[in-house]
Amino acid sequence: MILDHEIVPQSIAEPNSFVGLMTLYESNYIKLNHLFPKIRQYDADKSIKSPFGNDIHLGISKKTKYTMIISMTYSFEESEIIEYEPNLIIKVYFDSRSAEVISIGKLSKKSKLRDITYQNKNIINELWRRNIILNKWLDYIIDCDYSA
Repeated sequence: MILDHEIVPQSIAEPNSFVGLMTLYESNYIKLNHLFPKIRQYDADKSIKSPFGNDIHLGISKKTKYTMIISMTYSFEESEIIEYEPNLIIKVYFDSRSAEVISIGKLSKKSKLRDITYQNKNIINELWRRNIILNKWLDYIIDCDYSA
């Protein structure tokens, strides 16, 4: 299996550039494929577990021959309220082997992902911010030994 642990998208190409964004999409796909090795065959929602944290929930919204739209999130239960965060909606392109975040749910004020999103808001554009969140989150999930 090809892993991209040596790929640091923001150092390969300049952030906010087309080449940088495509590198980020490719890196996202490689990491998603590592976490969900047979994602193309999924027909139902899945969860992955880690001995170190909350479960990751993957929902399938739409599936075609060449693409899939999924949601990916943690669920947090606090005071009888379940919060889903970061609730990323991701479009996976099987033909180009890339994955892009098409939307992000509302992030709480205490979220570390919120910090990543807004720390560089004057430097990088919306697409870069959305996809760097996915990329960094996938790194974290892989490092925490999540498994399907």
